[in-house]
Amino acid sequence: MATRAELRSRRGRLTIQSGAGVAAEQLAATLPEAQIERDVMRAGVERLYENALTAAAGAFVTAAILWAVFWQHTHATTVLCWALLVHLTQGVRLGVLLAFRHTRQRHREPAVWMLRYRATLAITAAAWGLAPLLFLPAGDLAYAALMLLVMLAMAVTGISGIAPDRVSVFLWLLPLSVPIPIALLLRATGPSYVGLTLLAIVFVAVNLKIVLAQNRVLSAALRAQFENAALVKRLNHQVALTEQASLDKSRFLAAASHDLRQPLHALSFFGSTLEKKLVHTEAQPLIFNMMRSIEALDRSFNAILDVSKLDAQAVEPHAQSFPLRDLFRRLQMSFGGQAEAAGLQLRFKPGGKIVRSDPQLLERTLANLVHNALNYTTEGGVVVLARDWKGGINIEVWDTGIGIPESELPKIFGEFYQVANPERDRNKGLGIGLAIVSRLTLLLGHRLSVQSRVGQGSLFRIWIKGSDLEEMDEFTVGSETVPTRIDDTRTILFLDDEEAIRASVGEQLRAWGYTVLAVATMDEARRAVLDHDSTIDIILSDLRLRGGEDGIRAIAQIRELCGYTVPALLVTGDTEPAQVQRIHESGHIVLFKPVPPKELYDVLKKLV
Repeated sequence: MATRAELRSRRGRLTIQSGAGVAAEQLAATLPEAQIERDVMRAGVERLYENALTAAAGAFVTAAILWAVFWQHTHATTVLCWALLVHLTQGVRLGVLLAFRHTRQRHREPAVWMLRYRATLAITAAAWGLAPLLFLPAGDLAYAALMLLVMLAMAVTGISGIAPDRVSVFLWLLPLSVPIPIALLLRATGPSYVGLTLLAIVFVAVNLKIVLAQNRVLSAALRAQFENAALVKRLNHQVALTEQASLDKSRFLAAASHDLRQPLHALSFFGSTLEKKLVHTEAQPLIFNMMRSIEALDRSFNAILDVSKLDAQAVEPHAQSFPLRDLFRRLQMSFGGQAEAAGLQLRFKPGGKIVRSDPQLLERTLANLVHNALNYTTEGGVVVLARDWKGGINIEVWDTGIGIPESELPKIFGEFYQVANPERDRNKGLGIGLAIVSRLTLLLGHRLSVQSRVGQGSLFRIWIKGSDLEEMDEFTVGSETVPTRIDDTRTILFLDDEEAIRASVGEQLRAWGYTVLAVATMDEARRAVLDHDSTIDIILSDLRLRGGEDGIRAIAQIRELCGYTVPALLVTGDTEPAQVQRIHESGHIVLFKPVPPKELYDVLKKLV
């Protein structure tokens, strides 16, 4: 059993983990913008280099053809120098392109590769831009028009591949196209040259506007792509934090619940035994009140356990067709006294309806709704009725209570949430009932809805698929009985490492007429079985035993030692979802601490 210091330590670890989760969340919120910028640049560099080799090959062939043409109209030395300059810049650019393709570190330094791309692009464009200044002749309009056509075509052809980068657009287009109108004006011999100049300026301006618009579209699309990816990543991070927080909460509650259940379980049996001995004495009212307090604690633990079991998917519904009449009658018997004591009316109108559901789980669901309605109703009453609705049946719980504000309706199905109980009055419950209702209706495949008006009351509605009379299965309900002494003597091997529990439960079992072999460990259990003269009729074992021993394995070993399948019952205070799932998968009957004596009696009676 954990001490108070250990519980504080667990709570502290939970707080630290939660704090770490918040810090991680804040860090994640500050990182995406810088990360998006890097991703956008990295993708832009990839796109620029992707088609650059093809463009470089085309530019090389074009340059070779042009300088061959220029060779016939201009001084050979000038042409040769220009050709060498152009091919030199093309060679440098080709080397950068090949290095990018073959390096493995390119993704780590996108800014460096972008700078290299822009630099080689600028010097290549500048080399091309010298051609009109060097080779455009004066007085030869046809040759000037041909050169203008070639240079503008070169500019437009190359610009399509650099549209993703705005800076590269200017670095390519301006050095390549600005010298053309300058050369035309310098060598103008008539209005035709001026016309070609204006044509070149308009052509370049129009293409510049088009490519800048294309750049904006590409940049926005690329940025949106990475923003969406970052949003998905942050959303996954938030989901992971939420799931981890929920898991930490479940683990903490399970650990605290297990440690608190142990003494409460023992206290329940000590109190039950003491209550019988103090009948008709002055202390009887005191023990009566003490037992009611124990029962209140028991209800609180059971509510938390219900949520844990549902989260662990350890509850399996068994659907059958049955009349609502019997279920409503049991609810009337359960809550009629509470309603009468509060001066409220409580009516049930089954209307002869038959539904297909798990009767026990549906009863739990409606019981929580009726209990909740009675707690928050001071005048009038509660009506539970069934009516046909859209191919199924609506079970409706109406009350004339305080009502729920519309803004609070989405929150009421959360754990520990109560609209009108800020003082945490235990008589109004823990705020878990509606959370259990929500989980149970989802598990059963029913539909749950709620309507409410402040000051007028609330309506909770469960829609269930209808069923015909011919489909109705045999449905019986066990009656409530007061535990009596079992006639035949039976031997129970009782394993529990808590001395107080062995004493309290053992005393109660003996009062019911059992022979009890109470042991703390598996070794003691073996000796008890070997020393006992008669057979072992029932194994009653805690799940957690001393020294890391396990009740499930202990039952298997005792059965092997006895040589036959001894009826067995597991008792545990562990409510961790994974542990609950494991217990149910073992196939053993299980009771969760604190176990009311009557419940233990009923289960034992069915085993013998």
